[in-house]
Amino acid sequence: MFDIRGLFTREKRLAALDIGSSYIKLAEIQDTAKGYILSRFSQTPLARGVIVDGTVIEPKVLSATIKDLYKQSGCKQKRIVTSLSGHAVIVKKAAFERMDEAELQDLIRDEAPKYLPFDDLTAVNYDCQILGDNAYNPNQMDVLIVV
Repeated sequence: MFDIRGLFTREKRLAALDIGSSYIKLAEIQDTAKGYILSRFSQTPLARGVIVDGTVIEPKVLSATIKDLYKQSGCKQKRIVTSLSGHAVIVKKAAFERMDEAELQDLIRDEAPKYLPFDDLTAVNYDCQILGDNAYNPNQMDVLIVV
């Protein structure tokens, strides 16, 4: 299971960027003794036509808008987390024989068409995460593949 605390640096702050079709939002959260708090929040409208139907049409305008928002917000974090919208991401859970991560990466790259709608993974970004033991076969492990 993913633990958000692993994303925090020594100063226990984290910035998150949300790129929507109409607005870009930047939030900074802080891990305190009383729990997580929102320490900073900024948003700015995104010019019409920069993102259309989830596709970035004007990457230079998007980049400039993000930079302006970052400066305007006063955020000093260098590590920023973000996410992709659901239709731009493929998530697949699969069971594999037990192996280490390097072997798993090689296997997924070589056998991508069996698990994903791609013949060649060089055109996309992908990653995998070993989830743990397979509930139905003790000789296998469950793996999450994200493309």
